[in-house]
Amino acid sequence: MIDTFINLFSNELFLFVFFLSSIIILLCISELTYYINVKSNTFNRKIIHFIIGTSCSMTPYIFNKNHFPILLALIFLLINYISINNNKLKSLKISNIESYGTIYFPISYLFITIFFWNFPSHITISMLILAISDPIASLLGEKNNYNKSFNLYGDRKTYIGSSAMFISSFFISLMTTYYFFNWGLQFCLIASIFIALSSTISEFISYKGSDNLSIPIVTFLFVEMFCFIYKENSIIEFMVISLFIIFILYLTYLKKYLSISGFIGASLMATLIVGYGGINTLLIFITFFISSSILSHINKQDIYLKKSKRNINQVYSNGGVALTIFLISHFINNDIMPILILASIASANADTWGTELGKLSLKPPIDIISRKVIKKGMSGGITMVGTIGSMLGSMLIGFLGYFFHIEINAIIIIIIAGFSASIIDSIIGSTYQARFICPKSSAISEKKKLNHYLYTGNKNINNDVVNIICTAIAPITLLTYSYFF
Repeated sequence: MIDTFINLFSNELFLFVFFLSSIIILLCISELTYYINVKSNTFNRKIIHFIIGTSCSMTPYIFNKNHFPILLALIFLLINYISINNNKLKSLKISNIESYGTIYFPISYLFITIFFWNFPSHITISMLILAISDPIASLLGEKNNYNKSFNLYGDRKTYIGSSAMFISSFFISLMTTYYFFNWGLQFCLIASIFIALSSTISEFISYKGSDNLSIPIVTFLFVEMFCFIYKENSIIEFMVISLFIIFILYLTYLKKYLSISGFIGASLMATLIVGYGGINTLLIFITFFISSSILSHINKQDIYLKKSKRNINQVYSNGGVALTIFLISHFINNDIMPILILASIASANADTWGTELGKLSLKPPIDIISRKVIKKGMSGGITMVGTIGSMLGSMLIGFLGYFFHIEINAIIIIIIAGFSASIIDSIIGSTYQARFICPKSSAISEKKKLNHYLYTGNKNINNDVVNIICTAIAPITLLTYSYFF
C-alpha cells in the first residue's frame, strides 16, 4: 500500500492531476463559503493566494520538467480570464476595486517557469515572498487607519502594510538564501535587505493587482543578481557604486528633475544595472538622463513646455526596453546585445532632443502627417531644428559605442536606427496617440481630463506607450537588419 502511494506521487501526470484538482476544489470551497457568508472574500482571496503561491514555490522540486507547471499556469489563467469576463468567482474579487491580480499571478508564474525553470531556488524564493509577504502586507494594511496611507503610483498603500511587506520579505529571503546558497550570514543579510526592498517597492508601485506580476519577477532578478555578485566577489564595488548613484538620483529628485516615483523607479533600474556589472550600460543611461534633463530646462518660459519631473512611467517608457535587453544579455550572451541597448537608448535620446530643441525653433511645428501647423509640445509635430536635434541626440548615444569597442559601421547603423525610430515616434504620435477635446472650449489635450472626450487616436495609447514603441522599434529594426544582412 505504501509502495503504491509512493509510486503515485512519483508519477508526474498524477501530480499534475492532483494539483489541478486541488485548485478546482479550493476555488469551489471559496465560492461556497462566500455565498453562505462563512468567510469574507478578502479572507478567501488571501487563503487561496497563500496556498496556491506556496504550492507553486515547491513545483521546481516536484516536477522534473516544466511542461506540467506551464499547463497548470495556462489552465489557471484561462479560468480567471473567463471568470472576469463573465463576472464569476466573486470570492476572489476585491470589493469596489478594479483588480486583475488573479490574472497577473498565473502570468508571472508562467513567465518564470517558461524561461527560468533551471533556477529552482530562485523560483522558490520569489513565489514564497509573493505567497506570504504580499497577503501579510494587505491584511495588516486593511486593518489600519486608511488615512495613514500613501499613493506613490497606482494603488493606495499603508505605511504599516509596506513595513510588514519589507520585514516578512527580509526574513523569508534571509532563511531561504542561507539555506539554498553557500553565501555566509553577512552576505545573506546584505542580499536579503536589497531583495526585501525590491519586493516592497514592487508592491507599493503596483496598479490594479500588478504586484502579483512584478513581485516574483523583480525578486527573481535580485536573487540572481546577488548570485552573480557573489560569484564575481564584487559586493563592495556594488554597494559603493549603487549607493552613490541612488544618492545622486535623490539629489535630482530634490531638484525636481524626478518625481518620487521616478526616483524610486530609476534607483531600482540603476541598482540592477550596477549589480549585473553593467557600468558601461549605466554610463549610457546617465548620458541620456543628464542631456535630456539639461535640454528640458533651456526654455522654461515656453507656456507649452511639459513638466520636467519624470515619473516612473516616463523613466521606464524611455529606458525599460534597454533595461530588458541588458537583463536578457545576462542570460543570453551575444555580441549584438550592447548594440541593441545603444539603439534603444539612441531612439529615446533622439526623440527627447528633437522635442526639446524643437521648442527653440522660430517657426511653429507642423504635423508630420497632415502638414498642418500645431502647438509646440504636441505629439506628431516636427520642425527643422527638432529634426536636426533628433539626429544629434542619436549620434551622442551612438558614439558611446566606443566604450563597448563597437565598430564604426555598427555605430552608424545605431545612429540611423535611433533617428529613424524617433521619426516613427512622430508618425505614431500624429496618428494613433490619443487626443482629448473639451466640448465647451474646444481645447485639445493629450491627457484625459474631466469632461474631455476622445478626439483622435486610440484612448489606450498615450505618450508613454508611444515612447515604449519607439524605443523597441530601433533594436528590433537593427536585429532584423543583422539577421538578413
